[in-house]
Amino acid sequence: MQGKLNVAVIGVGRMGTVHARNLKKGRVRGARLSAICDTDKAALDKFTAKYGQIPVFEDYKRLISEGNVQAVIIATPHYAHPDIAVYCIEHGINVLVEKPLAVTTAEAKREIAAAEANKNVISAVMFNQRTNPLYARAKRIIENGEIGKLQRVNYIITDWYRSQAYYNQGGWRASLWGEGGGTLINQCIHQLDLIQWVAGFPESVYVKMFTKGRDITVENDVTALFKYADDVYCSFSASTHELRGTNRMELSGEKGRIVIDKRKMTVYKFKRSEPEVNATTKFGYGFATRKTSRYRYGFKFIKDLLHGQQINIVRNFVGAVTRGEKLLSPIGDGLNAVEMINGMYTSGWTGAEVTLPVDDAAYEKLLEMKKTEEAERLKGRNK
Repeated sequence: MQGKLNVAVIGVGRMGTVHARNLKKGRVRGARLSAICDTDKAALDKFTAKYGQIPVFEDYKRLISEGNVQAVIIATPHYAHPDIAVYCIEHGINVLVEKPLAVTTAEAKREIAAAEANKNVISAVMFNQRTNPLYARAKRIIENGEIGKLQRVNYIITDWYRSQAYYNQGGWRASLWGEGGGTLINQCIHQLDLIQWVAGFPESVYVKMFTKGRDITVENDVTALFKYADDVYCSFSASTHELRGTNRMELSGEKGRIVIDKRKMTVYKFKRSEPEVNATTKFGYGFATRKTSRYRYGFKFIKDLLHGQQINIVRNFVGAVTRGEKLLSPIGDGLNAVEMINGMYTSGWTGAEVTLPVDDAAYEKLLEMKKTEEAERLKGRNK
């Protein structure tokens, strides 16, 4: 492709503004910001007042027909993602959808079906944690069999502190009607994608979820147990109400262990596998020597901190459109995390262990019931 790719951002709230600013300032090679779109005129005015004049649209269909656009980044509230993505794909526009791909699996599948029917269009989803070199290395180590068969996974992610003041800003966040859930569908989706990306997709899930210390209608505290084959489990804990929280993933295999703690990773590789140690130990507890390797996020962390880790996926998306690069997070990869979230909410709301994936129609019916309950609660609160 000659010249720069014309990219528009649909939805210029917090995250959309980051994408538009990076494009406007020329931080994405081979791309330029050609337009912005939002149903809120005040959001459009705010962006142009700060970053300069640019074509603006209040309707995404008019943007596609009149905006000289070759690609879009969709950063609207969650429920709007599918309709906009499908429309753009079917009109030949390359699409990068912010997470989550959709609130429900049925809607996510609709986007994926559109992409599969229009293979000439590049379609991706925003899973920026896939550009973290530590998780990418952990995935390679496991796929290469370097720590053997997985025996256990633990993930604690509690460093997304959100005060009541954050929620008091209002809008569509922290609600079933506007966001489709709370911590799970907003923050946790990145970590849930990492679990299935690195360790594989689980067979079932059992969840306990709570609202702690905040006046909101959705969860901000989650504990889950994912089951894999051969009684291998992943325990997952997440919250947005703990000060200076933890971010730690541990993957234990028969021949080693990976520990990722914020911006560093330690890999332990045993000279003998656990089954070998167990079979050959004739007295005592059993023992194996090990080799320890350490890795750090490195200088890349500073760059990601400056412009946001999401810019790496935007650059990859533009590279896929203009230079044929392989996508790091193609749109089809967005389904598994939504499958996990739908199953987790089903378990949390019903109190039962849930086989994954859940039935599409059954989940949509359950979600609508919970949204009705939420509306009644909000009505009672506002009396």
